[in-house]
Amino acid sequence: MIEWIRNLELEFVILFAVTGILLFLALVILIKSQRILNLIGKRALVLTEDLLKRDGVDVVDIMVANTSYVNVEAAAIGLIYQKTLRPLKEESTIILARDSYKLTHTLEDFRNFVLGSDDKIKRVYIYVEDSLGRRSLRKAKNSVRKLKQILKKEHQVARKEEKRIRFETGSYNFIERVGLVFAVIFSPLTKLFRTIRKGLNRSLKKREFKNELKRKEMEHQEMLREVAEEEKRESDRSNLEKKLQEEKIKANLEARQKALDRKEEAKRMKEELKRSEEELKIAEVEAQLHEEKENDHNDDKEDDLKDENQVEEPVEKEEKTDVKEDIKKDHLKKKQSNSKKDEEKNK
Repeated sequence: MIEWIRNLELEFVILFAVTGILLFLALVILIKSQRILNLIGKRALVLTEDLLKRDGVDVVDIMVANTSYVNVEAAAIGLIYQKTLRPLKEESTIILARDSYKLTHTLEDFRNFVLGSDDKIKRVYIYVEDSLGRRSLRKAKNSVRKLKQILKKEHQVARKEEKRIRFETGSYNFIERVGLVFAVIFSPLTKLFRTIRKGLNRSLKKREFKNELKRKEMEHQEMLREVAEEEKRESDRSNLEKKLQEEKIKANLEARQKALDRKEEAKRMKEELKRSEEELKIAEVEAQLHEEKENDHNDDKEDDLKDENQVEEPVEKEEKTDVKEDIKKDHLKKKQSNSKKDEEKNK
């Protein structure tokens, strides 16, 4: 076969290739055309069933949707239960293209319509028929599941009520009689186990109570410890602040004392300077007097003037000596006052 294809001429190869492409395109066009025909010409009705709660009531919504692009007439909508049709709506309803129609019933009405007085349920189908009699089906799964749960609860309640009535009237069945006999036989063990269980529960309860008290006591001690630590921190903080305040006051006093000392020192130095100036003046006066004295002794040429001025010179000398004595007295008084001040300062 491969050799035969290889031996073909180029014209036949091109012809076969074009033929294959044309067949592929024809198949694609056919599929697309069928889809368009289904959308336009086929009257497709789709069923959906939802179970929801409105205002605290279980409600069943049955929706019929028209998926085609033409209007469809729904002749009947209903249920199929045990191969029996139970129509919910027999009037013809026009469902517009790409539109839907919804039927709403409560779950209780749905149950009464399907089951009536029965207490068991089987498969339930929802159906819709168009004007040509074509029927679409869908299982009512949500509603059937909910109804099974409701029926199961009702059966349990009924069995409990029947059992209560039997025990009140004394008409026990076989299993109940066997159970009562075994209960009488094993009642001592039952009481023993009950006593052990109660005692164990009581002990566990006491233990839990003790653990709770211990936990609360530990929490109380922890709280007291935290309070003590907080008080200690507060006291340390207050002591530190007090210490800092005292140090600050002490530093201020020392600074003030140093300032006073500096002032006194400056005052003392000023007084010493003044005293030294006075001593210097006294020394200058003494030097001047000494020079004058020497000049008096060495001045031999002025004997005549000395005789004339004998009366005046002693007066001047006396005045000069008086001034010198006054300056010395003031100097001694100031020195004594400075020494007293120094003693008081040292005290």
